[in-house]
Amino acid sequence: MNNFKYSLFFFLITSITYSQKYYDYNDLDYFIDFSNRHANIKFQDFSIKGSVEEIISFYGNRYTVIRGDSIHWLLQQSEKRNKYLSFLILKGEYKEVQKLAKWEYSNKRLEVLASDRIYSGYFKDYFNFVDESEYIKLRNDRFIGDYLYDENLLGKYKIKVLRGNGVNYFNLNIKGTIELNRRGIVIETNLPTLTKFTGTYDSELNSNIEYIRKGIIVGRIDYKEKALFSLILDLEKKIVILNTLEIDLDKEGLEFNKRETTTFKIED
Repeated sequence: MNNFKYSLFFFLITSITYSQKYYDYNDLDYFIDFSNRHANIKFQDFSIKGSVEEIISFYGNRYTVIRGDSIHWLLQQSEKRNKYLSFLILKGEYKEVQKLAKWEYSNKRLEVLASDRIYSGYFKDYFNFVDESEYIKLRNDRFIGDYLYDENLLGKYKIKVLRGNGVNYFNLNIKGTIELNRRGIVIETNLPTLTKFTGTYDSELNSNIEYIRKGIIVGRIDYKEKALFSLILDLEKKIVILNTLEIDLDKEGLEFNKRETTTFKIED
């Protein structure tokens, strides 16, 4: 009996460890599942559901190949399965796509419907796949967006900067927009110190759902380490308050807290 329990436990642990399913960061409904050799992904107006195989080319490059009906996808992997260097969306016979991946050359006509050579630089931003653990965290984070949606708080608002870091801007015409979407916030103004600000909701920092429903949200500032924000959106008073906290280093390499507060008025 103990041996059976051990075998079952080992099987479960092994299954979890080697689960190779990756989810599209931009839309968690889309994925590439290497364990079950199946994919369901979308790019712009193109989408595909089909079987997956990996092919190592003659030159040592690794490709993820997704088979559709007559349209197939060829994705060149980086050092990781969920990161890609380039892509081709091709129309033609699947065996020719396999040959193209194997030899990185084909003498048969394959119609190129889309490629990162056409959408330069955009592909790497769009195809950002995450693993199972990251998926669970992102899914929980985006529940915050669902709560905001239920309270009709999502949207894009025109704003005027009233005050920032102790400086009054009442008499200046400093305007911009603030957007709350399902993932986070985006603030854009013509204030030189706040031209663009983006932040992402964090479920671990928003334990009180009632605060979220009142328009009080906490998250992490994008592209910065040890940087948080809190946002108060009061539609009744037409006021938005942004607080930020960053941990920075002084000239001697010691950490210090940098706090900033900016107040906005929502304009009709």
